[in-house]
Amino acid sequence: MTNIHTLYKDADFDKDAETKTVQSFKPQIRQNWFVFTISSFAIFLAFTKFGFENITGLTILSLSSLLILYHVLSVYTTKYVITQGKIQIQKGLFSRTLKEIPYGDINNISVTQGNMQKRLKIGNLTIVTNQASHVFRGIKNPHKTKELINKEKYLEHERRTLLRKIL
Repeated sequence: MTNIHTLYKDADFDKDAETKTVQSFKPQIRQNWFVFTISSFAIFLAFTKFGFENITGLTILSLSSLLILYHVLSVYTTKYVITQGKIQIQKGLFSRTLKEIPYGDINNISVTQGNMQKRLKIGNLTIVTNQASHVFRGIKNPHKTKELINKEKYLEHERRTLLRKIL
């Protein structure tokens, strides 16, 4: 049996939960390539077809800029944390929301990648529980992350089994 201390020698500590953080990561900005492409094209059209003087050009420019800003902020304010006992999803710019998924609640983990996502080496990781389905969008190396979560789920089960035997 492997020593748990050797598995987590480089891990950080999560001060709130008193558990070690195994991995912490953010979604990749590359996941929004389609939105950025369409918005850039719309901004280009706003400049060339309508100009600054026309209300239509200003409206297209404003909406496209807000759409890009929203997607950039949603990526930079999202953080996924894999700890020893659970997975945490932290979101929000002004008010921080925190969702926790204990490993015991996880029923299924799946990875989906489109053609462009494969080229960008990103993917979506879907974690299904009895209550809800959580999608981690734009994850770098999603198959490795799935393996890590499955390993942590197994180790958590082993820790609980050992604790039951002791008590």
